[in-house]
Amino acid sequence: MTAPRPPRRTRCLTVGSSDSSGGAGIQGDLKAFASVGAYGATVLVGVTAQSPAGVIASAPVDLDLVAAQLDTVLADIGADGVKVGTTWSAALMHLVADRLAGIPAPLVVDPVLVTAAGSGLSGGQDAVDALCERLLPMAAVTTPNFAEARRLTGLTDETDPAVLAGALVRRGARAVVITDVPGGGDWLFDGRCHRAVPGPRHATGCEHGAGCAHSALLTAFLARGVPLPRAAELAHRAVAAGVANGAVDIGRDRHPVDLLTATASATATDTETDTDTATATGAAAAVGAATATATETGAATATDTGAAAAVGAAVGGGDRGRPA
Repeated sequence: MTAPRPPRRTRCLTVGSSDSSGGAGIQGDLKAFASVGAYGATVLVGVTAQSPAGVIASAPVDLDLVAAQLDTVLADIGADGVKVGTTWSAALMHLVADRLAGIPAPLVVDPVLVTAAGSGLSGGQDAVDALCERLLPMAAVTTPNFAEARRLTGLTDETDPAVLAGALVRRGARAVVITDVPGGGDWLFDGRCHRAVPGPRHATGCEHGAGCAHSALLTAFLARGVPLPRAAELAHRAVAAGVANGAVDIGRDRHPVDLLTATASATATDTETDTDTATATGAAAAVGAATATATETGAATATDTGAAAAVGAAVGGGDRGRPA
């Protein structure tokens, strides 16, 4: 008798740069994917010498090698969700856009222009223009922080996230989540409706990699079919918990976010169709010893003593399989 095949894993691809300190970039993305039980593959487009305090040196990967990585991963593994991060050059943006055109998976564009420590990672205005012209219209959502939204729109003195989000949509984005808005929380605009994504802001010094973690989690949730508003809420809560309980023993003055071993609990509620409640030792949602029970009405409760259970276990209950 042939044993039944296990369910296929959610496959997420990150196109980004290496962070030698392990807190952000592709290293941070892989941890975020793992925290919600997704399999992470990578396409390396650049290498940095950095710590949580900032970037010391950087160099791009040859474009032919970037193309070979993309072709190989997509042909053999495929992707249910794709994240694109750092913008090294206009040529890179065009290459990535060409290779990802027609991919039947949600694309999240995280335009990493400035790190949390203030280091610049953009390839220049031509790279930013290529990003806006080619990738933003392809993406299910783009996730700039507040400072990056100002730069992308040219509205450097604007303080209203709704104005910035609207300007980004007019520039080609289909939907926008602006993170780190003044007063805390994020701001979502799907091209029709504006909404605040409320949440706490924690001054722990553990912000390194928080933006990367947010967009990677958003990618994984969208890959699982979670609707964008709910995915944005879950990603924000998970990252806030990872900042609140970050790796204070790593780095001198600044420290990385921690989605895998921080202690947190999260409750997510969708009043329209279902209610999900989960408690975990962790900051997002890993696959440890999770149990999930779904009722006929779509309610799900999950508990995990693994690394980050709240959000992912909830997604595995009432939200899994719902259309994006």
